[in-house]
Amino acid sequence: MQIGEYGTLPVPPNAFAVTYLGPFVSSVQANEYPKAGILNHPTDVAVDPDGDIYVTDWGNHRVCIFDSEGNPITNLMGDAQVMSKWGQQSIDANPDMMKARRRVRNLEPQYRFCFPTAVDFNPKTDEIIVADSQRNRLQIYRKVRDYVDFQANL
Repeated sequence: MQIGEYGTLPVPPNAFAVTYLGPFVSSVQANEYPKAGILNHPTDVAVDPDGDIYVTDWGNHRVCIFDSEGNPITNLMGDAQVMSKWGQQSIDANPDMMKARRRVRNLEPQYRFCFPTAVDFNPKTDEIIVADSQRNRLQIYRKVRDYVDFQANL
């Protein structure tokens, strides 16, 4: 092998296709979320007692949830309805930021994750804790365990 030539690494079974600059194949359009299971710069992993796997997908601004077999279940996109204390103090201290915020038609993008970096699962409270790095906040979700499946008595 010479300088500038790259060899191939053996790919283990059930591996995700992720490179340094993102997934091998990207079918993401402008207003479309990436498919479940395609990761772009994963930064942290947590596992709950049920075996569910939580992966912070830094490049796709989400937390991917997989079952114990590694099959994608769902994604958390973030849903904080208020700014972090530090973020609100910054807005309150700057009149230009207040004016700019009032001109925005939809504040929903601020609710979403922006480069989440860490995830943890607290088994005592069944909480998923996500560190949202660019928004300077933690978003906390509770895993629901006592739900009842709908039964239609026909």
